[in-house]
Amino acid sequence: MGTAGHVDHGKSTLIRALTGIDPDRLREEQERGMTIDLGFAWLTLPGGADVGIVDVPGHQDFIRNMLAGVGGIDAVVLVIAADEGVMPQTREHLAILELLGITRGVVALTKRDLVDDEWAALVREEVRHALADTPLADAVIVDVSATTRRGLTELLAALEAVLGAAPPRRDVARPRLPIDRAFTMTGFGTVVTGTLADGHLEAGDEVEVVPAGLRGRVRGLQTHRRQIDRARPGSRVAVNLSGIDRDQVTRGMVLVRPGTLATTSVIGVRLALLADVSGPLEHDDTVRVHVGTAESIARVAILEGREIPAGGSGWAHLRLAVPLAVAVGDRLVIRRPSPSETLGGGSVADVTGERTRTRAEAVTALERRSAPSAEDRLLASFDVPRPPAEAGERSGMDATARDVAYAALIKSGRAVALADAAVSRDAYEALATRVERTLAMTHRTSPLRAGASREEVRSSLDLPAKRYGALIARLVADGRIAERGSALALPAHRPTLGPEQEAAWQRARVALASAPLQPPSAAVLRQEFGLDLELLVALDERGDVIRVGPDAVFLPEAVERFGIAIIEALAAGPMTVAKARDLSGSSRKHVVPLLQFLDDHGLTRRVGDDRILIHDQATSRADLRRAIDRTDRSGRTGERQ
Repeated sequence: MGTAGHVDHGKSTLIRALTGIDPDRLREEQERGMTIDLGFAWLTLPGGADVGIVDVPGHQDFIRNMLAGVGGIDAVVLVIAADEGVMPQTREHLAILELLGITRGVVALTKRDLVDDEWAALVREEVRHALADTPLADAVIVDVSATTRRGLTELLAALEAVLGAAPPRRDVARPRLPIDRAFTMTGFGTVVTGTLADGHLEAGDEVEVVPAGLRGRVRGLQTHRRQIDRARPGSRVAVNLSGIDRDQVTRGMVLVRPGTLATTSVIGVRLALLADVSGPLEHDDTVRVHVGTAESIARVAILEGREIPAGGSGWAHLRLAVPLAVAVGDRLVIRRPSPSETLGGGSVADVTGERTRTRAEAVTALERRSAPSAEDRLLASFDVPRPPAEAGERSGMDATARDVAYAALIKSGRAVALADAAVSRDAYEALATRVERTLAMTHRTSPLRAGASREEVRSSLDLPAKRYGALIARLVADGRIAERGSALALPAHRPTLGPEQEAAWQRARVALASAPLQPPSAAVLRQEFGLDLELLVALDERGDVIRVGPDAVFLPEAVERFGIAIIEALAAGPMTVAKARDLSGSSRKHVVPLLQFLDDHGLTRRVGDDRILIHDQATSRADLRRAIDRTDRSGRTGERQ
């Protein structure tokens, strides 16, 4: 819990009365009788629950310190002195509590011993009026006197009821400790304190202080001056660090597990302005941003129009002068630096700083990332292929909510799994379209090629190998693209010859047909008929020829005739190369690659110097037909032309 309220209304005095701990630890505070910086204490409620307390300064000069302490609390004790009633800082603190999403609390009407019942009744009425349009409208008001100890028992009971209704802190297994204090203890070294969020910390954990980038280890943990082995989300924690010097750590830094939280220079947020601010927030205004225990000066880029009026709201980018470690879902407050004034705040929707072409596109992206549905928020983080865990972190979701939303997205088809990642259906279609366009362009510029190489296509996508492979496999399975050996192509693509190439092929075909099993070599076809390697590959892909090895080119019907003869002969027993040569009337130069073709397609097997038939004649004939018609050489099914 935390305190809030106007200066000199008795916040620290009340904490001393409740806990026996003086939260004013600075000598200057004790001498002046006024809280300047954050103070800390703790107590045990009647039911046995331990409660950490953050006591904040009430003076307007120290509002920055107040903001550094109040962001991590579950409930507030709003302190209002019975002899003064609602004051300016009471109202500003109320506004800040609402901006930070703190909706639970108890009102302590302090110094009750200084006023009579009639005056107290008037102050109660004033308090109810001030709270009427706030989340604390129904908060219990308890009359309290720290001097006489009146109402302390009732205050504790009311606080226990409020805290008991608070939901458990989220745990996304990514512990964050916004540091509100750093000091050195003799014999222990560096100690930092804060309210732990989003995960657990354990003694021995390796940790990092961001944005400083300092690495160290948790030497020990304490809560309420008790040694613990494990700190849970929502608890006040003191962390004894090894490997990090006290002088390197300041308030506003965040203690995390290494690599789990990056800093950002741009925060996307829907800002809501208070109704009583002095004027609108205009595009390019300078503000002071308070989030967690940190603060930074920022320029406001308003994404809808040129200003946000008093009492209004709108999407904006806050461009930070100093990068901060912030997570999606964090609440922030903005203040005007001069003259000092609390303007408004909101919930962080995006910390990626990703650029968009227009402000309208930026608004659309932010709206998706802040959608009320968990599925919609997670889907917005699948704008590019990402692991579900990373998408969940970007969406500010715990593991349970993420897994449920992810399963629903995959089942409905709104997201598509790609190996270790997933991508939204729209983003998947964009990737598929880029693949198809790359292939179409290759077919236009190189009509003889079977298609584009896998690396050519991958270079247009910038995807890791595993995700790229999953994308291609899915597109092939869906029939959107085809595999042609090592190349990829659109299913309808067939290598296309120009008029001169077609004429050259017809002349060469006559030569191949004149001696089917002793055809001219690839070199002769190139020199005498102009069939270069690219053209031969295209003819092979089209099914007009069968290339066997680097230099042998046959017509399909010649290969079929040779294969049938060999199958029939092998039915009677093994066969040597010499016997196959005599049987076909060809030469060893041509018979060896033809026999190798039969071996490669699983019809025959070499055993020593002999070939044997693997299957019966009928099966072997069917396999031969498939080997010729379905050109396994190119990986596609097609008919000979």
